[in-house]
Order: sequence, then structure tokens, then C-alpha cells
Amino acid sequence: MSKLSPAAIALEELAGDAIEAILDRAPGNDAPIGGIKVVSKGGWFAARPSGTEDIYRIHAESFRDRQHLEKILAQAQQVVDEAIGGDN
Repeated sequence: MSKLSPAAIALEELAGDAIEAILDRAPGNDAPIGGIKVVSKGGWFAARPSGTEDIYRIHAESFRDRQHLEKILAQAQQVVDEAIGGDN
């Protein structure tokens, strides 16, 4: 499975909001987070490989509503597929 990294993410917006950060390390202690987290003013998504399956898991949150969350999730899935070669 390909490793997802901030360099593999070519985003300027997430569900209509400007990207504020693309992280692969925790801001508090600089520890690796085992994947990436994309943050905007309106929400975020994190993608990391499963510890038991050959897949990436995506977690997301919208600070607005369910429709916005669905946009974040759809965009996150597309970004992850493109970044790791679309094999998942």
C-alpha cells in the first residue's frame, strides 16, 4: 500500500473552504500521526492506514451541517484515492 503524505495532497480548498493545514505530525508534540490530517475553517478529515486491513480509513468532521460533512467525505475519498494510486 502506498504511503499517504502531505506532499501527495494537491488541495487548496476542502468543501469550499481554504485549506489551513495539511499535517502528518501532531501539533502539540510533533509525533507522527500515522497518516494525514487536512484542516479548513469549516471542518477537517484525517486519513490513515488500517492496522488490520489493506485500506485507508477516513475520519471527518464538519463544523456546519450534515451536507457539508458529506462534501468533506466525498472530497477526502477522492483525494486519498488519487494520492495512493486509486487502488483502494
